[in-house]
Amino acid sequence: MRIKYYLVENLMTPDPDDCRAQVTGYESVTEKEIVEYITRKGSSITPAAAKANYEEIIGAHEYFLQQGFGINTEFINVRPSIQGVFQNRDDRFDSSRHKIRFRVTLGKRYNRTSQEVKTEKTEPVSNAPIPQSLEDIASATVNEVLTPGGTATLTGTRLKFLQNDPKQGIFLIAADRMEYRVERLLSHHAAQVVFLIPASLPAGEYTIELRALLKGNKDVKKGTLPDKLQVTIE
Repeated sequence: MRIKYYLVENLMTPDPDDCRAQVTGYESVTEKEIVEYITRKGSSITPAAAKANYEEIIGAHEYFLQQGFGINTEFINVRPSIQGVFQNRDDRFDSSRHKIRFRVTLGKRYNRTSQEVKTEKTEPVSNAPIPQSLEDIASATVNEVLTPGGTATLTGTRLKFLQNDPKQGIFLIAADRMEYRVERLLSHHAAQVVFLIPASLPAGEYTIELRALLKGNKDVKKGTLPDKLQVTIE
């Protein structure tokens, strides 16, 4: 299987000819598919043993993170960070103003794997929105975090939509497929939308989808941000 991509304008540089790759058409697996692979035909590991060991590994990660440790393995590297403004040098951590976030990067083993993946250049879906990046202002991160009640800036191509049409807009889709539509827009242009993230957004992983009825189309077109974002409730 190849990673398919197409090229879009690079809005992060002043060069009008610069492009960046947009990955498209990939599917994600969950714990279910991972367990099925571990227990595939010929394996001596039972599904029950695979699930138990998987839970033990996740529990070990949680334990050390709760104790304030970072994690460095062949698979992932995690380091703690604190976000928020401290009023002066005597100020202390206040959970109402400050948040603990974990920065996660891939370890050496996954990075070696990335060198073996094949790619295939394709053409973009015509007349579809192309969300490229989402900046979460409160956490000062891009394509990583959503802060409920905070402000976010979505940039890309063909981002105009009719906010008063409930079928169009920016939708935050949780892992359980529950959808949360953005209701408050602060500014709205074809290349950028600034909006308020719903304050009641539950913790979890989210897919960002922009839906729009673009000129020349009879049906609403969808564009998906390539990265999934995390919501962590303190």
